[in-house]
Amino acid sequence: MKTRTLTRWHSRIGILVCAWILLLACTGLILQHGHRLGLDKPLLTGAFWYSLADLPQPTVSGAEEQGLYQVDNRLLSRQGHLAMLDGEVQGVVVGEESMLVSDQGQLWLLTPEGELVDSVPLEGLALAGTSAAGLPLLKGREGRLWQLDWWLEAKPELAEATLVQGPVKFTQASLPGEIEDSHSGVSVERLILALHSGRIFGPLGEWLMSAVALMAIGIACTGFVIWGRRR
Repeated sequence: MKTRTLTRWHSRIGILVCAWILLLACTGLILQHGHRLGLDKPLLTGAFWYSLADLPQPTVSGAEEQGLYQVDNRLLSRQGHLAMLDGEVQGVVVGEESMLVSDQGQLWLLTPEGELVDSVPLEGLALAGTSAAGLPLLKGREGRLWQLDWWLEAKPELAEATLVQGPVKFTQASLPGEIEDSHSGVSVERLILALHSGRIFGPLGEWLMSAVALMAIGIACTGFVIWGRRR
């Protein structure tokens, strides 16, 4: 290929690649200092931002009257993040001075305000509800009931009690504004990274970035050839 023709193609491709290099340079510079600018904090919680970042929106369920919520695998209250859950919350039992919350393997003791006090393993038991005497009950796999005290000060004991009220179940809910979930949301840094890689435009964006990268390689190669011939 003649040097003049090669130079013409080098210039044309260079114009296309120039905008891509500018985008990479700007987004790369922002990503390099994103933590200093506070861009790594997940502040954007709208459905649009999750869609733009190609992330699943967290599922929220809760017992709104008790002020307890499950966001993905996290248990939250008005006091903030309480615990990491092993599966779905099985239910909440409410007493006069405390609450008991359980998932498949753990039992948490909370104050009425939602502050975490203690936790114990369930060891194959499940939160069943309350007895006629107003005490919390656990149920074993064989269907037998085990009685607890409200502050988990003693080990569960087999009891000939009658279950009169089951636990409050979590239902689909929206997280109230006064409850902060610092683990949910999309950060500006995540969006800039998606823009930097082209993933913000889906599969088409990834292929476009790959094509422009090949153009950049072509620019470098033709530049060396032109420089060599002019030498």
